[in-house]
This record gives sequence, C-alpha cells and structure tokens, in this order.
Amino acid sequence: MLFSAAFTLAMATLAMGAPVTSTDANTENYSAPAPVEAPTGSNVQDGVYLSCNRPGVFALSFDDGPYQYSWDLAKSLKEQNITATFFINGNNWVNVETDSVETSDGQKTYMEVIAHYKEMGHEVASHTYEHKVLAGLSAEDVEYQMNTQSDIIKKAIGLRPAIMRPPTGAYDDNVLATLRKLGYAVVNWDVDTNDWRNHNFEEEKAAYQTMDQDTPQSIGHITLEHEVFEQTVNELVPWAIEYIKSKNYEFVTVSDCLGVPAYYS
Repeated sequence: MLFSAAFTLAMATLAMGAPVTSTDANTENYSAPAPVEAPTGSNVQDGVYLSCNRPGVFALSFDDGPYQYSWDLAKSLKEQNITATFFINGNNWVNVETDSVETSDGQKTYMEVIAHYKEMGHEVASHTYEHKVLAGLSAEDVEYQMNTQSDIIKKAIGLRPAIMRPPTGAYDDNVLATLRKLGYAVVNWDVDTNDWRNHNFEEEKAAYQTMDQDTPQSIGHITLEHEVFEQTVNELVPWAIEYIKSKNYEFVTVSDCLGVPAYYS
C-alpha cells in the first residue's frame, strides 16, 4: 500500500533502543540502534511524524543538499541564533565525496560542508544516498540507500543520523518496516512551501500564511524547503524567519520538536 504526506496535529512518542551491532552487505561493521516502534498520535500518519510533539516550536528543515548555497545558509542561520535540520543526500545535486564548492570562507569540499552544518549548531539527517523514491523498492535497496548515506554522514561528523525523510515524502509498508528495523524516526512535514515546484515567492509565502490562525499554544510546526534553490535561500528563508518570529514560535531542530534522538554512534 502506497502512502504520501498529509497534515495532522498533536502528541506522539518514539523510543530508541541501545545500539546493537549488525552486519550489512552494503557497509562494513555497520552499527545500528535497536529497531523502533511506530509512533502514534494525531501529529502522526502511518507512523510518520508530520508536526511537532509539543506546541510553541518551529522546525525549519531543508531537503536535497548540500549544494552551493548550503555553507552560507548554515552560517547565516547561526548568526541569527536559529537552528535548523538538513535532510541531505550523498549523491544528488552533487557527489559529496568528490565535489567541492566556493563559499564565503573559501573553497570547501562538500564533506566539509556537512561538518559545517553541525559546527553551526544544526542537525544533519538522512534523505537517502541518491534521492531515490523509496516506495516500491526492495528492503535490500532501501537498506543500501540508508546505510550508504549513514556511512557518509558518519565520516563527515563522527555520528550516524537517527532521523530520516523519504524523498518526495513517499513510502509504503515495506519501506516503513525496513526503516524502523534500521532504527530511524521517519519525518515528513505539515508546512510545505512547494518551492521545488512553484519557484514563486508569493505562492511560497502563502504556504506559511496558512498558519495565520495557529498560535504557539496550539501547535508546533515542521516545514519543508529545499536549500538547492537560490530563491529559497535568498528570499523565502529571510521572509519566513521574520514571519515565524512574528508568531512567537521558538526555532528548534526536528529532534528537539519531536523529543527523539538525532544521532547514534
């Protein structure tokens, strides 16, 4: 059965087990946390988180990076005392193991960009290795996408991600079972800017303005943007920050808003 992202609200929990050692054909001495149970609650659909577990918080999240804007975006957010979550790929817009980029601080490898996210206080999460739509893939192929990306993130920051977002938000029962076996909290969103589709600033702002009737006392949000688009980074994000501040939300990472671990070793 195929599912996609939807909008629901409120409370849920997810317990992470102690790390256990397992062997995987795609990685060497891969260490994973114990399998997790599907969370429940009105902010959860099919065991996938859509919004925060507590009100008053806002988790900015970015998909598909790293890319040429990522270094300076992470730096700018840090300068504003804002934390965000970056759901990244290893081989999508760039190959992070071989490519480099010019930043405001000089030439950097993309592995350095990944490390920079964490150095700036942000959260690094998985969006699969190659941005493969997971729905319809075999368990072996899902594990390859996740374990290969986990190895890359471990190499960059010394930790493995415990949070993931499926590309396009799509999954099926087999995908969810495999991800939970690997110990991942699966996270989509409840505020979708559609920046990848629209490239229209007014329409992207309208996605945020659907929150106009919300209050920090009623809900905490998880948003979706893509750091690979110049308009998103240079126009939408600065506007969104001021809008979210005007609503009196606190900026947090996805793990903070859900109360789940961000990493394991």
